[in-house]
Amino acid sequence: MKRFLTSALLTAGASLAIHLYRKQQSPVAFVQETIDHVQARKAALTNVSKQTAAVKSRLADLQTELKKAQPAIDGIETAVDQFQFKIQPHMDAIDDRVADLGKPKSNQ
Repeated sequence: MKRFLTSALLTAGASLAIHLYRKQQSPVAFVQETIDHVQARKAALTNVSKQTAAVKSRLADLQTELKKAQPAIDGIETAVDQFQFKIQPHMDAIDDRVADLGKPKSNQ
């Protein structure tokens, strides 16, 4: 087990050394870059949390307003149904006339 941990640490150290050499970066700069990256991710996560809470709050407000508006919505649906019932005979007459336009005249 000790040998495994030693080889794992040496491998990780060698990999870090190669990475730093290829990027021409000092260990201090690498640590600072890693800290900045972690802080940026943390800030982004905090921002997402705040936005999620805001969306949940707005969704709750919307649901409350929809409950308040439901009687008006029902009234509009009833009015539309009544209007469709009233105009249906006229729409049927228009459909009949349009269908008659396509038929050849029989008195010629």
